[in-house]
Amino acid sequence: MRESSQSKTRSVAERKLQKALRAIDQGIAPPLRFERTTYEELRDGLLSEYQITGKKWLRTGKDGRKYICAISQLDKFFAQYRAICITTDSITEFILARQAVGASNGTVNRSLALLRRMFNLAIRAKKFREIPYFPMLKEAAPRSGFLEHQSFVRLRSELPEYLRPILTAGYFTGMRLGEILKLQWRNVDLVHGTINLDQGTTKNGEARNVPLIGELRDMLKIERERNSDAEFLFVLDGERIKSFRKAWNSASVRAGLGRYGYICRVCKTEIGEEQPRPRKVCPSCLGRIKRVYRGLIFHDLRRTGVRNLVRAGVPERVAMAISGHKTRSTFERYNITSLRDLQIAATKLEKYLQTQNGASSGQPEKTDVGELDRHVM
Repeated sequence: MRESSQSKTRSVAERKLQKALRAIDQGIAPPLRFERTTYEELRDGLLSEYQITGKKWLRTGKDGRKYICAISQLDKFFAQYRAICITTDSITEFILARQAVGASNGTVNRSLALLRRMFNLAIRAKKFREIPYFPMLKEAAPRSGFLEHQSFVRLRSELPEYLRPILTAGYFTGMRLGEILKLQWRNVDLVHGTINLDQGTTKNGEARNVPLIGELRDMLKIERERNSDAEFLFVLDGERIKSFRKAWNSASVRAGLGRYGYICRVCKTEIGEEQPRPRKVCPSCLGRIKRVYRGLIFHDLRRTGVRNLVRAGVPERVAMAISGHKTRSTFERYNITSLRDLQIAATKLEKYLQTQNGASSGQPEKTDVGELDRHVM
């Protein structure tokens, strides 16, 4: 490595060389590498790690270039930055810039996590000494939607016939939508009533078995007879179903499980729910507005499946093996408590109190103060 000493004196150059050699002896990369390392080099290191480890967030764009989800905003903001210039102040500027365009705290945190990983990899490769402080944002509470059985029946009647088996599979198994749509008939054992997910087809990459409930099992038998030559379970006109968001949203609105509204593309202000579109521009910032859907999403069926497993008395370890959750904390986030659960708990509590005290918990028996004192003594 060659570097200018910024001086015409030989002794100055020798002192700078000795300083660099001492740093190498201590296991620290020469200062030149710190000063010239760019954001693009940090990003390329992260891309290499994702490619080596086979991370699913690594995608291939239409131009054939590799990219990572949530990294594009970092590329735009920190383009041509030197690594030593990416400080807590510049990170704060990035956060403010993202918030100004309406990005959620969770979205911003995903980008910050990638940037922090870049610095950690650079330190491991001895290209950098320390990472700056990252001010992470408080995120919204996890989504808590689920589907009661009456709502499930109502939604299934509103969906097109070819989508009803997919809804039923999600409701009774709690599988992810991607796992359901990629199912092939070789993964289904209708005799023993199991779905066998192959290794590498699940989110965590591990194989798992999912039991088939009676109603779903009967529906899949009908699908097998109807599409006997198909490779995949769920097809339409011979082609595998890959997306059905519009049909889902419309059916959910008709079933009373969702609604359509309007939101400004710029300031993210909710405009209203009138039909047709109330105005072409936002009255606050004159930005263009768009139609958005609010309500039940398919992933809510996963929470429903986990909740049903727990309510059915399935041991937690077995329920986690069926749902594919590797950590208890994530599993608990899907175990949603509903109003009906609270009502059942209240009924059980009242029955218990009646057995113990001989009275309803809502109207306690009058107790003589002297009698109470004698019991305490």
